[in-house]
Amino acid sequence: MKPIFRHPVAVVLLTFLVLALEAAHAKEPHKADDYPEPAIFVIPEVWPWGYEGRYGQPDGTLVAFAHRLVAVANLPITYELRPHRRAMSELLEGTADFVVLFESPALDEAAINLGTVVTTQVMLTALADSDFELSLDGLAGKPVAFVNGTYYGEVFEQAKTIQKFPVRDIFQAIEMLKLGRVSAILCSDQALYHTMRSLELSWNQFRTAVFRKGQRGILYMSKKARYPQLQEPIQEALKQLTQDGDLADIFQLLH
Repeated sequence: MKPIFRHPVAVVLLTFLVLALEAAHAKEPHKADDYPEPAIFVIPEVWPWGYEGRYGQPDGTLVAFAHRLVAVANLPITYELRPHRRAMSELLEGTADFVVLFESPALDEAAINLGTVVTTQVMLTALADSDFELSLDGLAGKPVAFVNGTYYGEVFEQAKTIQKFPVRDIFQAIEMLKLGRVSAILCSDQALYHTMRSLELSWNQFRTAVFRKGQRGILYMSKKARYPQLQEPIQEALKQLTQDGDLADIFQLLH
């Protein structure tokens, strides 16, 4: 039998063509047809990150982020609101593919960190006429409200001198502060700003101090995600949103 290619150059050219076709195929964009069911982006139902709007539709800063991320990635992803603790458990179980949560050592080990979505400051807030130091030492023995299930760093996790008072949201925390049931509130600047703005409260009624700088909200992907191949395109979409200034627009705070 005669060889198909008698010249070694022909063999090299054929090999090059096959490799080029394989590379081109590998770089093809993900298509909706590749995914029988959409991936699930779960948003913790905590103000101002995620909540039901006036007409029952999902709203909030993380909803705006999810909408932009899905549009840029051009992938079949649906986003849904969940109670905070359920959002975390669904991420670990794999029933949720993506969730944005505050960075923690436990989550970094149990899920896949795709990158930073927002960087916040954790604030201590008290009434303006209070006279104690706004610190854990100054609040020793006093009740401090915080959003239940939220990670505010190891210093707060290990704090034993204060009375930790879990609340469902900052609306409840501010009401308790005004009634004198707690001495201070611990929350992100994002939550504090949007709550104050929604309630039309004056900053003159309160005093604040930074408790922790650089608290990062991380886009986590479940290690049991139904489509592991989405990791790269979602990371690329997140990078594009950062570079284009979309994230800065969504999470900007204007006093």
